Amino acid sequence: MTPALRWPGIDLKLRALGPGILVATALALAAGWIAGGLGDPIARNPVLVSMLLGLLLGNVFACPDPLRPGLDFTKRYLLRTGIVLLGFRITVALLSDLGLAPILVAAIELVAVLLLVRWVAVRVFRLEPQLALLVAVGCAVCGAAAILSVASMDKRRERHAGVAIALVTLAGTVALLLYPIGFLAGLMPGLDERGFGIAVGASIFEQAQVYGASFAVSEGALSIATLVKLSKVVMLIPLLLVLGVLQRREAVGDERRRLPIPWFVLAFLAVLAFNSMVTVHPQVRAAILQGDQFLFLMVMIALGLTTPLRPLLGGGGLRLIGAGAFALVLSAGVAYALVRVSQCSNAGMPAASGAALPDSRGARLFDAVGCAKCHVPSLRGIHGDVPLYSDLLLHDMGPALDDKIVQGEASGSEWRTTPLIGTRLRDRYLHDGRAASLRDAVLEHGGEAEIVRRRFFELDEDEQRAVHAFVGSL
Repeated sequence: MTPALRWPGIDLKLRALGPGILVATALALAAGWIAGGLGDPIARNPVLVSMLLGLLLGNVFACPDPLRPGLDFTKRYLLRTGIVLLGFRITVALLSDLGLAPILVAAIELVAVLLLVRWVAVRVFRLEPQLALLVAVGCAVCGAAAILSVASMDKRRERHAGVAIALVTLAGTVALLLYPIGFLAGLMPGLDERGFGIAVGASIFEQAQVYGASFAVSEGALSIATLVKLSKVVMLIPLLLVLGVLQRREAVGDERRRLPIPWFVLAFLAVLAFNSMVTVHPQVRAAILQGDQFLFLMVMIALGLTTPLRPLLGGGGLRLIGAGAFALVLSAGVAYALVRVSQCSNAGMPAASGAALPDSRGARLFDAVGCAKCHVPSLRGIHGDVPLYSDLLLHDMGPALDDKIVQGEASGSEWRTTPLIGTRLRDRYLHDGRAASLRDAVLEHGGEAEIVRRRFFELDEDEQRAVHAFVGSL
């Protein structure tokens, strides 16, 4: 009998990583379930719920040591995998449509936050210079990934990496909570969804937190924020080169280390190029993006479970909290000011095709209640983006729309999302014209759309009229 092949090294690694990854997976599923049952639009953000759930459990119950290898793997490698898969949201055409102004906003924000946070952290809050540098890099570029990359260049920094990551993670969680609340409450005057996406991508620290804050507002804001944030991630490469040159001037002998290369950034660019050249089947692309979102939920759980609050509450904790608060306010203020200046100086700045909805109250509410999840503003065609307000996919619409007709594998209650473009030319609605008004059309929605229907009728009458006016203008 032939003995089975064994890979002891792989078995040991799986045993070490498995518990942490399984716990992150289970808690991510729980966070998604909790978010789906919450009533408030902001609270329904699964990324935010994941972060808060992880922080709560990680600080009420000490994270067991057997879970740490898997959680560290999730924070480092699954986060980078999630960033790589974001390339399926973006094409070269979208990048060109984005324009130069948002990239300049991100670059100026990076330099301003990096220099000012480090200077204030050392001079005002009396943090150690190496710790101040890590906090500044994490706030200016991309959170934990940037901190770990810079820390790995110098032994003196490595011991500060954990505290820096904890501080930046907590400050970013505050931003994840406050940004969408402020925007939807009208506390960011002058910003439409495009401007909000630019501000989020330029200022919030972690990519996963950017995802959560922009996703809470709309798919359009998410697309713009992702583009801007990933432009900052790409800027990590020249920043590491500059820091490496400065460090090599001071270091001698064994102190010199190889310059870390963020390979995940190069992989993201490769996926972006592939997505630009090859048309991915919509169902395959949807599955990839859903899996990508779940990876971010796992990352937020892992970050929360491994972010202890105790170092920030002990000796020197107030100075750390002060530095984090300064970084949070500075990054938000600089991003908002830069976006407003760019809007005023270039009122004709081109919008990302299909990435943002028109600047109107009705458009924002249309996205906020979840209509745009199926009524997607545009789909990519051979010659560019096609505005449809439909994903052209089949969805179970519930018993009200069940006509008992089976076509292929589609049951009577499954209908392809009706495009909303051209609604202004119609006087009857839904796929068969059964609805005499838009309100009646919404009432007929059930099944997968039931939660969106419920959210719509939770709006007050003025807000419902604003949504009707927006849809009626398409």
